[in-house]
Amino acid sequence: MTAPGENKINTEIMLESMTESVLITTSDLDAPGPFIIYVNRAFETMTGWQREEILGKSPRILQGPKTEAGIFQDLQEKLKKGKIWSGRTVNYRKDGSEFYMQWSIVPIRNEGGEIHQYLAIQTDVTQKVHTERKLQQAMEKERKRTLEIEKANIKLNNLINRQKRTLDLFIKYVPETIVKKALAHQDYIKREGEQLEVALLFCDIRNFTSIAERLTPKQVVEFLNIYYSMMSKVIKGYHGVINQFIGDGIFVVFGAPDPIPDPEMSSVQCAVDMVHQLDDINDRLKNTFNENIIIGIGINSGPIIAGNLGSEDRLSYSITGDVVNTANRIESLTKDQPNAILISQSVYDKTKARIVTHPWGEVQIKGKNEKINVFQVLDYKKKLPGLTFPPSSLSR
Repeated sequence: MTAPGENKINTEIMLESMTESVLITTSDLDAPGPFIIYVNRAFETMTGWQREEILGKSPRILQGPKTEAGIFQDLQEKLKKGKIWSGRTVNYRKDGSEFYMQWSIVPIRNEGGEIHQYLAIQTDVTQKVHTERKLQQAMEKERKRTLEIEKANIKLNNLINRQKRTLDLFIKYVPETIVKKALAHQDYIKREGEQLEVALLFCDIRNFTSIAERLTPKQVVEFLNIYYSMMSKVIKGYHGVINQFIGDGIFVVFGAPDPIPDPEMSSVQCAVDMVHQLDDINDRLKNTFNENIIIGIGINSGPIIAGNLGSEDRLSYSITGDVVNTANRIESLTKDQPNAILISQSVYDKTKARIVTHPWGEVQIKGKNEKINVFQVLDYKKKLPGLTFPPSSLSR
């Protein structure tokens, strides 16, 4: 059997040996409120108050300027109903220093089942609170850093998109190969020339002036855009670089700014496809404008001077030389020859084994004292590796 008073002794021993602070008060919750009837040694260590100093005092002695009264708002209601109340508060030690305390208060009932005391278990969670705050601060700092990175990425993406739009727009005015070469080689934009062996192609719409007179200015632009867009796809397929759109004409270079193998055959092959592309072009123009077009093409090859010409604030990639003028003059000879392709002696010499031609003999062209040999391309014998001629004759 248990000796009289043994339970009391054992309870006190248990409370005194606990590492958590224990505080027991009376059950008076109404003003002026309960008073302290017991504290253990852990309470003395945590608060700095000695037992004889604190007994008979209100638990509010632990409160101070930063103690939030709102935390205790539901305390009375829960404790009167016999429920456990928990909360975290800022409390103050005897010396006035503040610390964070985690409270758990439970009702103690007597033998009759009535609440006659309240037992509070208190834990110093100051270090935990500081750690949580540091973690929260670190998380907030990381959140802000993430937002800054996101903003920086948005700015960077906007800048990249803007630069891409600028580059895309720039490429519409300057041949793409020129732009890429300038971006790849920093000193490429210097105003210096280089001599290159190229083939040059001039293509012109016959009687375009009379066509333009039947159209509005807006329709003329739309008309030429259809023509240029469809021809550009053909030209690009043969590594041709459009140097200029000249009114209704197209000036194409094969072998500049970057050399290509067999530029003469590439230019002839391209010309053939351009003539055959007229079927599709005229289908669109007929449906939209009720107009058809015929073209003439002249091709020459030889050495040219290519480079960036202009001033410090405005440059243009230009191709100059007698070869250019001669190619242009050869194209003008097709005036009365619908969809004709005329080539010079130099182009003929490099392509004669692969194509069928009709020699025009020596002809006089404007700007030259001596006559030149000109040939009209009629058909082909052999395909250029990697390229394909349309399967029909060029004679029309």
